[in-house]
Amino acid sequence: MANTTQPSAPGADEIMRQAVQRFRTKMESSNWQFLQDRIDEIEAMNLPTEEEKLEKMRPYWRTNLGIKGETSWNHCVPVGPARQSREERNVTRLADVKTQYHQYMDGVQPPTLVSEEWRQMYLETVQSVCNEAAFRDEEDEEFEIPLCHELGSFIKYADGVQDPDFRRSGIAPFGPVFVSETTDYAFKDHPAVLALPPPDINEGREALKDYLQYFLCDENFVGGIVDEDLEVRVGFRTGTGCRCGHDKWHSAYLYCRRFVEDSDPSHKDWAWRVVVFHADGENPTMLNGRYPRFDSIPEFLEWYSSWLEHADLDQIRKDVMKPEYDSDEDW
Repeated sequence: MANTTQPSAPGADEIMRQAVQRFRTKMESSNWQFLQDRIDEIEAMNLPTEEEKLEKMRPYWRTNLGIKGETSWNHCVPVGPARQSREERNVTRLADVKTQYHQYMDGVQPPTLVSEEWRQMYLETVQSVCNEAAFRDEEDEEFEIPLCHELGSFIKYADGVQDPDFRRSGIAPFGPVFVSETTDYAFKDHPAVLALPPPDINEGREALKDYLQYFLCDENFVGGIVDEDLEVRVGFRTGTGCRCGHDKWHSAYLYCRRFVEDSDPSHKDWAWRVVVFHADGENPTMLNGRYPRFDSIPEFLEWYSSWLEHADLDQIRKDVMKPEYDSDEDW
């Protein structure tokens, strides 16, 4: 079969930039709309105190909303989680939630591979590790895994995407970047941060190899979790979402082809694809209106940001009221 993973066309980066921007806009809008609807529901209860209102909101914003106290941070904590924790602890009214900061409100993990040198190192290391690990038969020992050029375009604009998941669905993030060229530290003037050496690309390469080898989809994962209609040469897990203390969904980046009979012959071509799996192994499983396997990252981003269009409020209310660690009959 044909190999469809081709070098990026001149406009590929711009196409990806636009796809990421559309994703950010839609995710942020959907998350705020969801929260506003919950605020309206709670206000309609006419509860006598703001604390009672916040208590009703906490199952959705399940961290430290309005809970006073200090968090002990490592000196190398990034800005996002430190700012979020500080601001959400200062919430005193339900109305404050309307302007509350969340590090993933727009769903994007900011890019940390900011130079072409580091991005090229990343792509070449992914290709090298995947070629060493690829499943091959005797007749195709020369089969080569190509560079994932589309992923190279994606990591210019994001390290990954992550739903804040106020609805407690257990949806997995997609985070293919395991190393960092730059980090935005919350405590920039801390002596330990000031003493940090600049990142070394060779150390980054070795760390990336270790991460990739750990997250490679081995035969047990492919045989037990991956959709039966996908033939996989190689791939690596890019995220796991949990609900009630159990793995609910996995995401992965796979070099694969599909066993499908449809009007699009490209589905049978070998290519890098984003795939989301139900953690119980019963795959393929429908999610948000379709089987979640994607021939391009922009296609995946469009789907991932469409969750509000498929939201089932009865199921959401059931999910958010479960304890953080409990049996999950649906998982």
